[in-house]
Amino acid sequence: MKRGIFRTSVAVFLVMMLVGCAELPNITDQQENLVAEYAGGVLLRYSGKYALRLVKNDADEDGVEDSVTDVASGAAATVEPMASPDASASPSPASASAGPDATADPNASEAPEVSMTPEPTEEPTISLDDLYHIKGLKFTYVSSAYGNRYPSSDDAIEITAPADKVLYIVNFKIKNTGNKAVRVNLTGRPFHYELNVGGDTALPTLSLLPNGGLNYLMTTIRPGKTEKASLIFNLDRDKRGTKGNTLSITEGEKTAVIDL
Repeated sequence: MKRGIFRTSVAVFLVMMLVGCAELPNITDQQENLVAEYAGGVLLRYSGKYALRLVKNDADEDGVEDSVTDVASGAAATVEPMASPDASASPSPASASAGPDATADPNASEAPEVSMTPEPTEEPTISLDDLYHIKGLKFTYVSSAYGNRYPSSDDAIEITAPADKVLYIVNFKIKNTGNKAVRVNLTGRPFHYELNVGGDTALPTLSLLPNGGLNYLMTTIRPGKTEKASLIFNLDRDKRGTKGNTLSITEGEKTAVIDL
């Protein structure tokens, strides 16, 4: 306590010097302010009766440190360090921005991808009657066969297959279902005939039949009568006997497909 009283006396002396009780050496305003600030700090530090001093007093010689007293209530106030923010109180930016999937099981299998590629669609096919579209006539597929010559009768010009070829004949019949004769001429219509045999394609040959064959049909059919018309193809001999053939007949955007 004696040391505290001594320091307080020194501080009081310094203050008295600053207010004019003694002659001071020439000092600047800045130095004068520093001396006053130091003196005031000493008073606050070592005055046991000043309750709001900023620095706690050292322990007295008796080993008991002066307590800090709350001016308003008179109760002893305990200065506690500011608690650090609780990391669990608010989510981190990463967790705050994460959606419901943030807690998803990483071992869970992903949903299968759905293919958005549309499946190719086949061109719609129509009947022979809708394709040829001749009023009063009905077109029908009859048969198909392999052969070395056509026709076999002696009343027509015979078509013979070359040595390394075989003929493939596709037969149709055309019936006049009306009560008037119908003159037919298909030479001016752009029909395309294509045979698919064993994965290969072939086009019909020029027909030497009296009515020109189906691809060059030119005839007159009387009411209620039926006329035969054929398509003749020259195929490689190793194709002979091949089954599951198809014939496509196309005009513009319309197509008729026949299983032979």
